[in-house]
Amino acid sequence: MSVDITDRIEECITDKNRSIWDQLAPHYHFELLLDKNEYSWKAKLEYGTATIVTPTEMLCQSSFTHELLHIYVEHLGLSKYNDIVHAISGDESLLILTEGELIAYIYNFSSHKKMYPFYREMGFPDEKFVQSRIKFSRLDLFIISLSLKFNKTKPFAINQFIGHSISLFNNVVTDDHAKCVKYLRKLERLNPSLYQIVSEFDDEWDSCSDLNLLEVFSEFEKRLNDWLITNKIFS
Repeated sequence: MSVDITDRIEECITDKNRSIWDQLAPHYHFELLLDKNEYSWKAKLEYGTATIVTPTEMLCQSSFTHELLHIYVEHLGLSKYNDIVHAISGDESLLILTEGELIAYIYNFSSHKKMYPFYREMGFPDEKFVQSRIKFSRLDLFIISLSLKFNKTKPFAINQFIGHSISLFNNVVTDDHAKCVKYLRKLERLNPSLYQIVSEFDDEWDSCSDLNLLEVFSEFEKRLNDWLITNKIFS
């Protein structure tokens, strides 16, 4: 059960994030909720109400700012999540992208790519941008590699390959950069053609200036669906 602590929201506003706050506050009714059943901070923008949820009474300004930026990029015109989901047109890609909430994972990291430049400009430390560091390991790589060898587990392997690649591409923590590059190279060697599809999506979204994720994602989804058919993943 959540508790309304909106009266504490000023504790989260600092000189660093006030400019973003001042741009958003006139447009939305803000709520700050405490929900100890949640494991992390989260944000939702719906019907003119911007809701930010904290899992702890100890308010964290960097975490609040992260969620504020989720609202900010949506305010600036980022494609809606539901529009992305409804745009999936391929039967094969649908099976991959909806398994284990991969589509939500991609959307979240795509948002992060456009949020982080604002976060960095505010002066927050890079290691505070997300609440948990990237945990990809040799075991994850081994599981993907092994699963790609068997028809029954190939869809799972492809799902994991895409999800982990997206997260590694979008690491912002300087201390983790070398690790991420190392594992991206290993994933590329494991399946160069699938890696290229994911890499092109990430590059195209990185260079997109109008926040039209729907268009970039649709192209990625079509290429993925064609690749799945060509490689007879579900045949």
